[in-house]
Amino acid sequence: MLIYTPGPTEVPPRVLRKMARPITNPDLDPAFARTYESTQEKLRLLMKTKNDVLIMSGEGFLGLEAAVASLVEKGQKVLAIANGVFGEGFVDLVKMYGGVPVPVRSPYDRPVDPESVAVALDADREIQVATFVHCETPSGVLNPLREVASACRKRGVLLIADAVSSLGGTPVETDSWGVDVCLGGSQKCLSAPPGLALVSVSERAWDVVKRRGTSIPSYYASLWQWEEWWNKRRLFPYTPSVSDISALDEALDIALEEGLPRAFERHKRVSKMVLSGCRGMGLVPYPKSDAYHSPTVTALRRPTQIPEKGLLRRMEEGYGVMIAGSWGKLAGKVLRLGNMGYNARPRKAKTALLALEGALKDLGFVSAGRSAQV
Repeated sequence: MLIYTPGPTEVPPRVLRKMARPITNPDLDPAFARTYESTQEKLRLLMKTKNDVLIMSGEGFLGLEAAVASLVEKGQKVLAIANGVFGEGFVDLVKMYGGVPVPVRSPYDRPVDPESVAVALDADREIQVATFVHCETPSGVLNPLREVASACRKRGVLLIADAVSSLGGTPVETDSWGVDVCLGGSQKCLSAPPGLALVSVSERAWDVVKRRGTSIPSYYASLWQWEEWWNKRRLFPYTPSVSDISALDEALDIALEEGLPRAFERHKRVSKMVLSGCRGMGLVPYPKSDAYHSPTVTALRRPTQIPEKGLLRRMEEGYGVMIAGSWGKLAGKVLRLGNMGYNARPRKAKTALLALEGALKDLGFVSAGRSAQV
């Protein structure tokens, strides 16, 4: 089975072998602490930051929750920039932790307008924190992180940026762009197993965490616990996931050996290949323009005459390939291929495209377009 979904992705054999090594007691073994520190350093290179980088045991969404739980206090206004499912998820998180979201919304099929962010911040000077999603995985839209970060930084607003499905597949310049909290996940473009949230924290963000007037209403999702335990005493606030961190360490080695410029170019090249092949089948991309499409995930409008569940089942059972639908407002409307990380390779993309074309034909899909060029 080829897992060609937008995370989790296929995992390289090197990473699986590293994950299978015997575990240790991470709270007692100084060698593991050194491994953790080494993995942090590799993440700094990937995220282009000199800030603290934390590796939290929990799926990538834990990072989003930890950022909101730690930086937002009850009654605090937060600019929630949303043009998709995860942007709206930030709205829910802000409410959950007692904040007051001030949404700036854009249509799901196009990117956020940085000017609308600037206007909203100028209109309400009480806002000190903003949330943002770089790549909206459910819609395949890549948002302008650099420009949004600049608008926030010029106004002294802390930016929490979800780069879970972009980090490692397209440029993310945490420090030079002015991102205060940059969030990643192990199972997307890094192609490590799911289970780790990657969180970089700027000095400005740490200052807010340390000076907040109320305690953080969570232990597991508290950045303050990491400051008190790991940063100050080199002790973990809870037992870390040894095998997952070993796998991540190896996945980072693979990424850094290739080099980020080459990885970014590979993602762009395979993305164009997948988009071209899908158009050749008569499928229509979900984003309004290719300029909006993330190079890490290909989102397509589901042909109305083809049932989503039937198509996905046919691909798995008949061709041994798994792709994804979408969810939230896009559930049943969008199909997605994960051309990210280890999957962003022509051979894997060709296998997925041939399976998609075959399954569509099996279900009677007739298009006026030409055959897929794969």
